[in-house]
Amino acid sequence: MATSAKGTVHHQVAEPSHRSDHIAIQTETFAIDEDALGKNLPRNYYYSPGFVGTVVALCLGNISNYLGWIMPSNSLLLINADIGPSANITWVALAYTLGLSVGFLIVGRLSDIFGRRWFFVLGNGLALLSGIINATASRVEAIIVGNTLGGLAGAVQISFTVAIAELVPNKHRPLWVVGIFASSFQIACFGPVIAQSLAAHTAASWRWSFYLNIIVAGLAVILFYFFYHPPNFHLLHKNRSKMEQFRRMDFVGFVLFTGGLAVFIMGLSWGGTVYPWGSGHVVATIVVGFIALVVFVLYDAYFHRGDPLLPIHLFKSRGYLAMVITAMVGSCVYYSMNVLWPSQIAYLFPGTPEHNGWLACVIGGATLLGQIVGGALCQYIKRSRWILIGSCASLLAFSASMVSIQPGDETKAIALMFMACFSVGIIETCSLALAPLACPSEDIGAALGALGSIRSGGAAVATAIFVTVLTNKMTQFVPAYVTPAALESGLPESSLVPLFGNMTTGTLNLVPGINPQIIAAVAAANARAAADAFRYVWYAVIAFAVLAVIAACLTIDYGEHLTDDIARKMHGKTVHVPEQGQRDDGTLGEKRV
Repeated sequence: MATSAKGTVHHQVAEPSHRSDHIAIQTETFAIDEDALGKNLPRNYYYSPGFVGTVVALCLGNISNYLGWIMPSNSLLLINADIGPSANITWVALAYTLGLSVGFLIVGRLSDIFGRRWFFVLGNGLALLSGIINATASRVEAIIVGNTLGGLAGAVQISFTVAIAELVPNKHRPLWVVGIFASSFQIACFGPVIAQSLAAHTAASWRWSFYLNIIVAGLAVILFYFFYHPPNFHLLHKNRSKMEQFRRMDFVGFVLFTGGLAVFIMGLSWGGTVYPWGSGHVVATIVVGFIALVVFVLYDAYFHRGDPLLPIHLFKSRGYLAMVITAMVGSCVYYSMNVLWPSQIAYLFPGTPEHNGWLACVIGGATLLGQIVGGALCQYIKRSRWILIGSCASLLAFSASMVSIQPGDETKAIALMFMACFSVGIIETCSLALAPLACPSEDIGAALGALGSIRSGGAAVATAIFVTVLTNKMTQFVPAYVTPAALESGLPESSLVPLFGNMTTGTLNLVPGINPQIIAAVAAANARAAADAFRYVWYAVIAFAVLAVIAACLTIDYGEHLTDDIARKMHGKTVHVPEQGQRDDGTLGEKRV
């Protein structure tokens, strides 16, 4: 039994009573029926249409998430050129990670409480809606809206880690998580080049990225609806109605968290780009957002009397907290580099769209390979702490090495980026598969939801920081490097203003007095400026990686938790388990409305 600072019980096996004859787990939040637990599974349960259909649906949802993130993030320049230009183009990526952060916290906790079925059905439906909005967008701002919805949907889709983890033995969680991750290999590995090819060879161009998402998300919705039937509300709350539970929800915390995070990230993205760092707009939004997030944590910890959106008691586990930090750093690198690596390629190793697309595949391919290797390591090596320490140290080493990349260092950059992202993949699998194992089974969604929310929120903040650093340094270095190079090559000084204007549109040949020699000199100087600007981005990445190494040293070994226990089972004819609420003896469980 574990108790919180308030003295409330978080997990205990209840004694039978006249109201709860079949209650297996009784807490302040839950009264879980024994029929919900993963015991007495029928023969061939794991080969049943319901279980197989659920796994396929989880795979399709994961693929949809990658379609909604990787391919559009590698098409930002094309999108901005087609329906822009817009100063808000970086918010296409930021909106997605912001939606992820908010969605994880909501989905994780509320699906624990109300049951997961409709969250997965409606969440994938939201991905379908996001794809429709983005595919038909005529302005960048419409895609920002669509990607915000896509981020909320992605929080559900990535929560396959929760759905599958509670349905299989603890000792097999890492392999199941890796298996579903691997189902997206075609998009995770080759999404960038597919996006570039579709843009170059189809009439719909970049919109095909969203058309594919519409198809896959639609199939996922159908499969979830027919096959996914995990324990419902009545099996999770024998002594409470839905309305009673609704009144216990943390609405104040929800407003503080979503509003605070959005305002905080907005301030970071404005700094040095839209407004100077010292301006009232930037300072006010950052301070107000940060204060709102602090108040949110304090409110959930000390004032909310119902079921908090962020279960503070989870963070009393040193191992869990350390896992959250390492997962956050991994996501900071992964999500930000999906945005910045294509830009680094374009500046330092320019080529055809297909060439650039193949180079961009390094991130997804290396991360996925790392996830697969990480799953195998977690499955068969019980000293998981050393796996994390090694992978975080590897991330630090290869991120630090990226500082040395100069124009033309294509092979070197690919190798270093591959190893950095390979390390991220190992960190991701270890964190997602192992972190909830030390938590009570009824908190698995909250544990992974909090982890996912913090890692995605951290990624949104990191992306805003890295983009701001790059933008500010490019603003500083490009004029300093390009001006003397252009003048020394013979460009008239009167042509400097149109030169910098035409550099952004790729029409240098229209600048008065320019010639091929000047264009070559300007391109070389611009590449050197970009290399120096990206060096500062990697300095910032190093700081995050150091934090990950420290956190990894503080985590624990999870080998003892890799047992045969199964947290939950599905119900219904498709898995050969009696319908929810109906017992094997023919009696009905208590249902209150």
